[in-house]
Amino acid sequence: MRTRQQLIVATLDLLNVTQACQDPEPEDVTKVDELIDGQLSELNTLRIINFTNRKEFEDQFIDPLATVMANAAAPSFGQPRNPDSLREARNRLREMRNSSWTADTVTPSLYF
Repeated sequence: MRTRQQLIVATLDLLNVTQACQDPEPEDVTKVDELIDGQLSELNTLRIINFTNRKEFEDQFIDPLATVMANAAAPSFGQPRNPDSLREARNRLREMRNSSWTADTVTPSLYF
């Protein structure tokens, strides 16, 4: 499991804001942290994937989530948004979500 702080650092790394072996600036951390809840809500609303825990994330979700967060934060750091990378990240998240379909959920049809 990865923490919210690790998601923030991964996002700042994508934005090339952090320096090697240095902690990110508190202002930068705050900018990204303020975006996380809104972006997770948007992913939930769009039914891309549903995150109920907003403090910890499975390891496989960090990279695409960081891409989504970096796209949202890009203008705050003087960078353009990248709709292609956002689309790719959302598709990756969509593919990784758990499917609720099982063979038991199929309802047999009755024909008259």
